[in-house]
Amino acid sequence: NGGNAIVGIQNASGTAAVVAPNRNGLSANWTATDEAWRFTPSGPSIASIKWFEGSGVTGTQLSTNNTLEVCPLVTTTYTAEVTYTLCNNSTIKLTDETTVTVTGGKVWNGSVDTDWNKPANWTPNTSIPNDTDCVFIPNTVNKPIVSGTSYNALAGTLTVFANALLTINSNNSITVTNWVEVETNGTFLINNSASLVQINNAVNTGNIVYKRDAFVRSLDYVYWSSPVAGFNVSNIAAPLTAWGIYKWNTTIANPNGGQGNWENAAGNIMTPGKGYIASGPSSFSSSVAATLNGVFTGVPNNGNITIPIERGNDVNPALHYGINGAQISNYSDNWNLLGNPYPSAIRGSQFLYDNNTKLMGNIRLWTHGTLPGVIASPFYDTFVYNYSPGDYLTYNFTGTSCCPLAAADLFIGSGQGFFVQMIDGVAATDNITFTNSLRSASYSNSSFYRFANEANNSEANTVEHMERNRIWLDIISANGQSERTLFGYIQEATMGDDHFFDCRTQNSGSTQIYSLIDDRIYNIQGRALPFDIYDEVPIGVTIPSTGNYTIALAAGDGLFNEQNIYLKDNLLNITHDLKTNPYQFTTENGLINDRFKVVYINSTLENPEFDIDNNIRVAIKDNISVSSNNLLMESIIVYNLIGQKIDVYENINSNYFTLSNLRKNNAGLLLKIKLQTGETVIRKVVY
Repeated sequence: NGGNAIVGIQNASGTAAVVAPNRNGLSANWTATDEAWRFTPSGPSIASIKWFEGSGVTGTQLSTNNTLEVCPLVTTTYTAEVTYTLCNNSTIKLTDETTVTVTGGKVWNGSVDTDWNKPANWTPNTSIPNDTDCVFIPNTVNKPIVSGTSYNALAGTLTVFANALLTINSNNSITVTNWVEVETNGTFLINNSASLVQINNAVNTGNIVYKRDAFVRSLDYVYWSSPVAGFNVSNIAAPLTAWGIYKWNTTIANPNGGQGNWENAAGNIMTPGKGYIASGPSSFSSSVAATLNGVFTGVPNNGNITIPIERGNDVNPALHYGINGAQISNYSDNWNLLGNPYPSAIRGSQFLYDNNTKLMGNIRLWTHGTLPGVIASPFYDTFVYNYSPGDYLTYNFTGTSCCPLAAADLFIGSGQGFFVQMIDGVAATDNITFTNSLRSASYSNSSFYRFANEANNSEANTVEHMERNRIWLDIISANGQSERTLFGYIQEATMGDDHFFDCRTQNSGSTQIYSLIDDRIYNIQGRALPFDIYDEVPIGVTIPSTGNYTIALAAGDGLFNEQNIYLKDNLLNITHDLKTNPYQFTTENGLINDRFKVVYINSTLENPEFDIDNNIRVAIKDNISVSSNNLLMESIIVYNLIGQKIDVYENINSNYFTLSNLRKNNAGLLLKIKLQTGETVIRKVVY
């Protein structure tokens, strides 16, 4: 109408109208494309709605709101009935239906008993839930329980409804592919040593209750970490009260003049991935350990968790001593107290590997939850001493310092705090990350407050498949207190300082034993393969007071199940068989780094390798020739002195053989000669 059209409505007499904004005939000229307007009467609505469950209006009425939110356990149809009241007060009713489809769902019905693992307890009842099912736990008479011998339940998603209860018994687990939802007044209880494992980085809602027991005295400290979000550290022992709660600050000054000290943390909300220490409750005995029932309530932590680490500014490589006489090194200000952030165990070796550019390759756990006891050494049936390992269990790829014959891997239990060291350098901060790849239902969560002792077959890395040949040595004082060190010959290790295989220590001032590389001391040392029977391992000791001491063989594995192990006392010119008896000696106090060595040949005795009945001879002229007096030789492998394989001669089957492929360059070589009996002989030559 020449730009004068009107968009609006009017009454029958034309005395009243409602016009859309700027769409009046008196408005400026206007144009419109794809435009529409809705006019709604003011005053009470003439329509009302009722929602019914099922097709039609005969089912249960659910709501009279315009919008209905539903969460059906199975595929369900819903009907909306709308009633319109007309001007003459008559009504018109219209209905419409919608269907909510639930696929892959499993609903707990508990029709038989409380056993999760029975198909009849589920709807549909053809099977128990798998890792793609949406699993629903409603409020039923029989509450579901996951139990058995290390049984792992599965779910794609998991919903625990109001007033419902799901329990995971100790040493069992549930693996959920995606999210966990616990509705208000619903209870998801995970008992001590049980696990909730999640695969994807999904967001959880609602609180779980996670229990973790520790065996402590009032003066013991437990290293804790929270598996749930938003938890106050002071509530771990509730309603009992810990008299001391602390966190570690890496860079603040300490009383020794170095960096790193404890800060009060009482009342702090625990940061996921950070560690805290809390004493035993004040009401506990100071001498007799009892069970502390720790309880964490909150939304379970899941997915990638990144936290900061830091180091101080001490870069002095020389050992120096603080105000109170304790040793300080450039590694002393690198400590960070972390913790397992999940309601399941994590794999220690994978954690170190994932963060290998930021962390030194070791983990240290506090182990003073168990009182020292009197135990018999496995090597000396009549030799008994009070065994108390060092303040910290140390783990790296070589093994575990305190625990002979433990599993190759370390599984850090849920709720467990632990120390790591940031790689050395100038003062700096960085970030490390925990991920769900560290978790598995196959990892034991039964060990808390000390190391896990069960092997596993995870493919995360091959640390448990590495060749290891190890020796654990103890030093025992006159009053029976002991300390321990570990060294061995490990696949991929070298004779130098290795990130994953060597762990430095420092003088603690108390009785101590360690191995050395040059002048550096280690409580764990990995050495190169192949094993050289002529190798010698320097052993140092710290002696706090003059007196009688004993060095004992705690254990050996790999080739040391058969190989002789001797302790050489350079001061007295004694070579002692450690597999027969411990070695007792008297010494003055101080650091002694040049008196002892572990050797594998007793030079004071005739060695069976040189028995006249089977004498192995090596002749060097233009070539290297090897002869065996009686037994045929099967193979000869040639290594250089740093363990690299140079040449291999197989299928010899002769008493005499010339190594024709080697080039002469006046270098040291090791010949590993295998005889027809399976016996292996090592010869060292220069060619």
